[in-house]
Amino acid sequence: MNQILYTGKGKSSGPASLKSILKTFGISMIALGVIFLGEGSYALYENYRLSKEFVDTSVPEIAFEQEENNAVVTITHNKGINKVRYHWNDEVETIIDGKDERKVILDTISIPAGVNTLHVQAVDINGKSVDKFYEFAYDGICIDLSVIDNTYMKITATDVKGLTSLTFKWNSEDAVTAYSNAETPTVIEQTTEIPTGLNTLSITAVNSENKTLTKTQDIKGVHPPKIKLFIQDNFLIVHVTDEEGIDKIIHQINVEEEQVIEVGGAKEYKYKYNIADRDNVLVTITAIDIEGVGRTYKGKNY
Repeated sequence: MNQILYTGKGKSSGPASLKSILKTFGISMIALGVIFLGEGSYALYENYRLSKEFVDTSVPEIAFEQEENNAVVTITHNKGINKVRYHWNDEVETIIDGKDERKVILDTISIPAGVNTLHVQAVDINGKSVDKFYEFAYDGICIDLSVIDNTYMKITATDVKGLTSLTFKWNSEDAVTAYSNAETPTVIEQTTEIPTGLNTLSITAVNSENKTLTKTQDIKGVHPPKIKLFIQDNFLIVHVTDEEGIDKIIHQINVEEEQVIEVGGAKEYKYKYNIADRDNVLVTITAIDIEGVGRTYKGKNY
């Protein structure tokens, strides 16, 4: 009878086989977990990288040009432009509504005489802003006029290339000529009294290249009234004159209430005030002419 010898090789369903299966399963799950964790981390990194790439940090772009004696400013942006602010040097700024356009052009900014700095700020619809400045030079001769105290005219001629002379005259009077100096060759200034009434001021400036600029302007000379005060026989005498005519006089003695005298256009007016029983009189007189030009005089110890 043949006997079959069992050697222990072959299938087994005992405890050792179950442990092997569980161990293999555990290793597989750990491997899958590592794979999923790696993929999740990579996805998070990619999302972060893409979000950084697509964050828009752009601001408006500002470009400057000069056309004759006008500054041209062009603002462009990939978003709407909310507003634009600009000013020369330290002067008051001008604000322009960008109307949320992506391109704004400012082409009517006049360049002042001499060399000046234009400051520009552009703000987009998200509140992001950029500031830039540019230096512009007025090309050629410039003549500016300004009135001082209704009485004097200040004439200023400038040229960044240098000036030779400045000549001016009122009406048909003799001309007055001023010359430049080595310290300020680009500017010539002159101050002249404005004659009463309507007058014609003629000005000619010559630069270092022998180019000229002539300016003629009608100017009405309006002078404030003249006020004189003096004492006579215990009276304070007030004497007011004006070539255009006096409208009214307002006077106050010490802390008394102001009194108004209607004059009605007379070119001369005189009145007196009794100060016999007063010491250390403080008087304030304001005279206004028919053109609305006034002068105030204060005096004391009359």
